[in-house]
Amino acid sequence: MRDPNRINKFCDELKTIWHQVPDWRFGQFILNMERACRMNTEKDVFYLEDEDFFKFMHEYMKEIKNT
Repeated sequence: MRDPNRINKFCDELKTIWHQVPDWRFGQFILNMERACRMNTEKDVFYLEDEDFFKFMHEYMKEIKNT
């Protein structure tokens, strides 16, 4: 069983990343991240561990801020 304490850390991390694109609605945020992850890594977020998905999201946010 996964550690249920990871959920608060997950939500805090998500909040930090989402604040970088405040104009995106939640659905947009999730779908944009899923699509970008699939296109850039050829991996399905369904199978990624939380830490790997957050690493990708941080990298993606740096990328879109530089464009």
